[in-house]
Order: sequence, then C-alpha cells, then structure tokens
Amino acid sequence: MQVNYQIDISNPNSHYANVTIQILNNAEKSIAVKMPVWTPGSYMIREFERNVDKVKASNGTNDLEISKSDKNTWVIKDTKGAKAITITYPVYCFEAGVRTSYIDGERAFFILTSCLMYVHHFENSKGELELKYPEKWKTVSTTLTALAPNKYSYNNYDELVDSPIEIGNHQEIKFTVKGVPHRAALIGLSNCPKEKFTADIQKICETMTAIVGEHPCNEYLFFIQHVEEGGGGLEHANSCVVQMPRFNYTKPERYTAFMGLLAHEYFHLWNVKRIRPAALGPFDYSKENHTNLLWVAEGITSYYDELALYRAGFHTKEQYLEALSGEFAATQNRQGSSVQCLHEASFDTWIKEYRPNENSINSNISYYTKGAVVAALLDIQIIKATNGAKHLDDLMQYLYKEFYIKQGRGFTDAEFYAAINTVAGTTIDMKEWVLQPNDATTYEKWKQVFAAVECDLESKSSDALTYTGINTETKGERLLIKSTEANSPAVAAGLQAGDELIAINNLRLKTSWEEVAKNIGGPNFSVTISRAGILRVIELIATKSPKVAYKLVEKNKDNSFLSKWLMR
Repeated sequence: MQVNYQIDISNPNSHYANVTIQILNNAEKSIAVKMPVWTPGSYMIREFERNVDKVKASNGTNDLEISKSDKNTWVIKDTKGAKAITITYPVYCFEAGVRTSYIDGERAFFILTSCLMYVHHFENSKGELELKYPEKWKTVSTTLTALAPNKYSYNNYDELVDSPIEIGNHQEIKFTVKGVPHRAALIGLSNCPKEKFTADIQKICETMTAIVGEHPCNEYLFFIQHVEEGGGGLEHANSCVVQMPRFNYTKPERYTAFMGLLAHEYFHLWNVKRIRPAALGPFDYSKENHTNLLWVAEGITSYYDELALYRAGFHTKEQYLEALSGEFAATQNRQGSSVQCLHEASFDTWIKEYRPNENSINSNISYYTKGAVVAALLDIQIIKATNGAKHLDDLMQYLYKEFYIKQGRGFTDAEFYAAINTVAGTTIDMKEWVLQPNDATTYEKWKQVFAAVECDLESKSSDALTYTGINTETKGERLLIKSTEANSPAVAAGLQAGDELIAINNLRLKTSWEEVAKNIGGPNFSVTISRAGILRVIELIATKSPKVAYKLVEKNKDNSFLSKWLMR
C-alpha cells in the first residue's frame, strides 16, 4: 500500500486546510483512518480530531460509505474491491504555537499530527505529500525530501509527521556543524542581528554535538517563531520549533536564555529522538504513551542546556554554579518534592505536568527541574567512580551507540540503570534519587555528592516573620490568590485559591502582596478578601519561611575535579 497526501490551503483566510488522502494498491476489504490525539514531545491528549469537519471517501467514481467508530477513527467497512481510495476532509488550523497548526493570510505552519490522519495498521507505508498554497508565498521550510516543487516523499508516517512545515515569505539563515547543513527559518517581525545570531547558534550546536560526538542528521532546521510574548519549544528528529519574543535579541539576559532554549531543543535530536526510553517510539498516536524515564529525556536535557551556556562561553563559571544552585532550590523548596518521585512525575505527566491546578505545587514536581538536579548528581557520581576519566557525556555516548546505532531501539528502565553501571565500572544506586520523594536528609546527601568535586552546597534561610504560603496572580485589576502552599499560615487561616486580595491591615493592595507585607512586617496580618463577591476579614499569622536559598561554592580554586565536571 502507498499513502499519498495533499494539503490545499488555497483559501488561507478561512484558516482551513483541505486534506486529501490517496490510498493506492489497496487490498483490504475494510480500512480505518485515525487522527492522532497528541503530538510526540508534548505529553498531553490534545484531541486534534475536534478540528476535523465532514470526512468523505470515494473510489474515484463512486462514494464509499465512511463513518466514525470512536472519537478519532473513521472506518470504510466495505471498500468494494477498490484498489485506489480517496479520503477528503477539511481541518481547522488556527492555534498558534509550537505544538499545533496555524493558517492565516500571511503564512501557514503545520505540525502534521494535528492535521493528517494515518491508515490504521499501515503506518509504515511510504508515500508522497503535495502542498498547494497561494502563489504570493515564496518560501517553504521543511526537512522532508523534495521530489519536485511542492512535492515531498516520506518513508513512514512517523517520519512524515515528525517534519514540520512553514510556508510564507520568511527568511532563512544557513550554517554548517560537523559537515551537516543547518538552517534557521526566521518567522515574523524581529530585531534579530543575523550575523551575530548565526555565529551564536552555530556555537551552541557545536557545543551540543560534542557531547555525543556524532551527528546523525543529513540536515537540521530551526523554526524560530517570533511572537509578541511567550516561549517554549518542541523537538523533532531533524528540526525543532521554538518561540522568541520578537525584540528580545537586544536584551542580554533574555537572549542568553533563548540560547539555552535552543540548546535544549537541539540536544533532543539525540536525547529523546534517538537516545530514548522504549515507550517513545514507534508511537501509538491514539492514546498516552507512558514511561518512567521522562526525567532522562527532559531532565538530562535540561541539565545540559544550562551547562552548554557555560561550555559555549555565554555564562561564566560563577553564573553556571548560581543557575544550578537555583535548580536545587526550586526542587527542594517545592512542597510536592516530598510527595512525588521522579518515576511518578514521568509516568503521570499526561495528567499532571501539562494540566496543573492550584494544588500542583503541593502534590507534584517537575521532571525537568528535579531531573536536571539528578543529572548533575549522576554526572558527579560517574566522575568520582572513574576518578575523573568518565562523566555523563560518556553515558550518553554509550546509550547512543548501544541502543540507537547497534540495536535500533529504545531502552527499558533496567537497561538504562544498567548502562550507568557499565560506564561507571561500579554500582551507582539511583533509587534514592528517582524512586523516593525528597525528605529531610536530601540536602545532606546532595552535599556529600558535591564534596567529590570539592564544592560545598551552602544553605541559607530567612529569620523574617513574613512567610504566608500565598502565591498570587493578577487578572485585570484584581489581585488573586493563585495557590496556597501546604501546611502554610495561609492554609491554617483558611485562605484559598481564587480569593481576591483587597487589603492588608487596611492598606489597599493593587499589584504586589509580597512588597506590602514586607513593608508592614510580620507576623500579624489582617487580610481583607473578596470570596464569591462577599467581603470578609481573615486574621493571618506569618512565620519564618521554610524555603532555603542554596549556593554552590568552590572549596579549592585549583579544582581539577570541577574542571573535569564542567569541561571547559
């Protein structure tokens, strides 16, 4: 069977793409087509089928009956012996972002999981994709193999939908990394200094490539969407999509942070797309794909994206150690760190990480943040075990060669942890880091690990009686409680998410709870709130903050182990 697609956006102002699926060499009596309910790299059910309108089928001359059998499946029960079948449907594409498709009068962007159905049981079929779009659009950016103008080939459905497409009048910049051609599509208005940016992004790519040492792509493409506000990114095998506020290029701190985002998404071409837990490919696009090891996929990548800023020269050593200290603080100070472990956070990402509520801070952790912390601890443990001969880079190289190159598959939980011991040459017990939530002894365990690289993890707490456990957000002109931290004075007093903060001790609040509370001083606060439109006064007694600031400090300025760890 061959499956060809056509995407027709000849009327872009409608925000619709008209999709045609042509099934050739059919020998099946019954055929089912399915719309994915999620897109790889973003672990949440998105129900893309909600944007599909009327689905029709024919054998070229006569209509075939096609009907829905579940939320994302359409079935032709009787193909009537047709060797060639055509299925058509319009799909609404008007959700701007890195995970979804968008069409307007100026451009079109496709994450193909959100608009192309697949033929069930024939996901490995080869085929072609044809694009039809307004003549005024002159540039198409994609990593699909071109057969002719606006016509591309693919080897299987996974490859097809892992290849985003941008169509419009955007510019591309070009550079080379380890002999591999790279492009960056600059989409939308920006103040990007193209020459400087090209040199910087090339340096980031070279730094990330050095970790594994081999580049598996024939080409690589960055889709850089310039937006008014926002951020984020999504990885693909030969490309990534990122967002950048359009005028942040001249803001040094935000520009450096963007370099970190680029490093993160770029490193995923190895870690996730090739070095991967077994659950992350081939994919089941119709349901959740669970794994305990998203902390490996995202946490190790998060560790490297910050370390890359140091290795590439964007951060000083002091800035890097400060950034890593912040990751430790964010992990230890989150109430959920004593509730959820890394395996649980990874497995439950589908219902927790991407669908947070006001209690998330109390019940779960981020496998990005704690994963980065554990990656740092693992790196140092490997260094200690091998007397500086090996480090986390060697583990990534081993996983790449053993499972991607040699075996062509992902690894199980047991195989990942066994690989650590193979590289380290000894047993490194990861249970306390990945299977157990943080507890009162966690900080001391961290300190013991960092002592191996002659660093001290210092801690400092505040004596001020101003901690309430209230986190706020502003909606319009209203200052609201966004969340309250478990076992905090706010919970004891009966304050809750959704309460509008009106005043403290009869002083009107407008934009900052923390600033007014600090100026008044604690511990006694009389808080005027509005709950469901009814005013009330609640007495609140603040305490010392349980949160701790951390700082990594070198014990020895001639620290050879620190140099082996940071590798610059």
